[in-house]
Amino acid sequence: MSLPCSKTECKCPHTDCDYGMIEVTQTHITERTLRDGSKKQLEQVYLASTFCPTCDPERAHIIATSTSADERDKRLRENSHFKKSERYDNLEASRTRTL
Repeated sequence: MSLPCSKTECKCPHTDCDYGMIEVTQTHITERTLRDGSKKQLEQVYLASTFCPTCDPERAHIIATSTSADERDKRLRENSHFKKSERYDNLEASRTRTL
């Protein structure tokens, strides 16, 4: 049984995701040279989790379009609730108020 995410207005049926995360498989292929000089490809399959594109489309888009782990981490940090709140507070503080 899947568990719903914390968003109250989420339109996802939550059949494939738990708390807004889905399981995916990632394949990593490495090529090794054996002692006799022949080459062999080794395929490793990993289970991973990522953001559900229905529950959290912004983060899922960041994961899908990032070209490196550093870029992905930077973009996710900038998209955090804390950073959004900080930007809003800075904007409000910079406005001139007349009493």
